[in-house]
Amino acid sequence: MAVLAGLAATAIFQNLPREAKKLTLTPVVRAVLEDAGSPRAGAANPDVTIVVFTDYQCSVCKATAPALQQLLASDKKVQVIFKDWPILGEASTIAAHAALAADRQGEYLAFHSALMAAPMKLNAEHVRRIAVSTGLDVEQLTADEAAHAAEIEAQLTRHNTQAFSLGLRGTPAYLVGPYLIEGGLNEARLAQAVRRARAAGPPAPP
Repeated sequence: MAVLAGLAATAIFQNLPREAKKLTLTPVVRAVLEDAGSPRAGAANPDVTIVVFTDYQCSVCKATAPALQQLLASDKKVQVIFKDWPILGEASTIAAHAALAADRQGEYLAFHSALMAAPMKLNAEHVRRIAVSTGLDVEQLTADEAAHAAEIEAQLTRHNTQAFSLGLRGTPAYLVGPYLIEGGLNEARLAQAVRRARAAGPPAPP
């Protein structure tokens, strides 16, 4: 069911109006922001936190990933929390497991970026080749996937629960400060969302 929903939502997201919904710091939002297992990049003490739900076979995610990477490079007051949400089939799940295993090497962001830049049709061999090209220790990656399989699966389950608790209909989706935005954000729209979040501050108590 989640796969079908993800496929349908991804197919229309490029044409969705990107209207932001302002959220308060509910238990759901707190769980999203405070999940220690979700990979993070950027500022240790940010003034804007961005949460992004993605799938490695989502075409809109791939098209808009460079905007997020550029923001991390140019804005040193932003932190990004990555929520791998594999809803587009087995290959998405394989890639998400590998990405969270790469986080054990401290290489999540590099591997995530390489997976997003890869052609759409992924499989286990493609994921392994991308790991090699990114410079990961592939033997360690395989070992970590096995040793931490239960933890990784639990993390992905939490991401799935968080996505559905927020009412997300597919990938990509962002929480930029207090604003929930579904659909892809290009560089200009992302910068606009960050400016609005800075003006508003973090999610406030309900």
